Amino acid sequence: MAAEGDMRLLFAGALAFLLVGLGVYLLIRWLQGRAAVARRVHLALGRPPGSGERRMAKGGAALKSTMGTGFAALGRMMPLGEKDRQKIVVSLQRAGYRSSNALTTMLGIKFTCLLGGLGVGGFALYGTLPGAMGMLLTLVGGLVAGVVLNVFPEMALGRLASNRLRRIEAALPETFDLLVVCLESGLTFERALKRTVDNLKSIQPELALEFGRAVLDMSVHGRTREDALGRLANRVASQKFRDLATTVVQSGRQGTPLAETLRKLASSARVEAIAKMQEKMARLPTLLVIPSSACILPGILVIVGGPALMQLTENLGNFGG
Repeated sequence: MAAEGDMRLLFAGALAFLLVGLGVYLLIRWLQGRAAVARRVHLALGRPPGSGERRMAKGGAALKSTMGTGFAALGRMMPLGEKDRQKIVVSLQRAGYRSSNALTTMLGIKFTCLLGGLGVGGFALYGTLPGAMGMLLTLVGGLVAGVVLNVFPEMALGRLASNRLRRIEAALPETFDLLVVCLESGLTFERALKRTVDNLKSIQPELALEFGRAVLDMSVHGRTREDALGRLANRVASQKFRDLATTVVQSGRQGTPLAETLRKLASSARVEAIAKMQEKMARLPTLLVIPSSACILPGILVIVGGPALMQLTENLGNFGG
């Protein structure tokens, strides 16, 4: 009986740990969202952020840092192969997480989900069968639930990376237009790219960060345009950035005007974005069939079949009487 009580306590503790971690994560996301909205409103109005917004942003950052430190400590206990670690590092970089403890934090989140799944599965199956068979079923169910939940952080990371890539690609046509304006004003490509990065920091910080790293590669590390833009395309994993690297390199080798080529590239990116939007709009009627049917069909059935059902019930009652 004491062993069974200890097992139930273990499963309940793991489940509570998962729920507390999820609650803290949702709180951080809420604070960051409120702070981001307030910062954008103040930037649009041309005013500095207020003290309340600064406190909210500072509190969210402190809570995030504390939680990251805890997850990093747990991540050091997570056994994982070097190949799997490298795969997670690439996904983290594409999602925009490049801090020194990003990998250990991600491993800590996976370890937390593993413990939480163990608690959920074990708590749900505990006591279904008596004796040793029931204990074995509880452990196996907890392990299966832990393994399943352990996959969710990587799926969420992939979703974050794809959303970040979509936001970056959506701002590329306007970015190419800015580059064209800077080039036509007489700036070199490196200086034009740096000026574009300065203009993008307030409206598209993610794209500014990626282009800023390319500027650092060319100006500080001494890499060529081809090498710096190739590294940029590999980091972002986008065909549009590969097209940009190819365009810049070929323009430098052949001596063609870079501004005109970038203008065509911007037009091509804008046409592709419009085509994707039209494709989503064309799929919308098909996607709305099921929710429309689920919401409208029950009402139609009640209106059409309700009187007939009431009449049938009344006739059956009279027949029985």
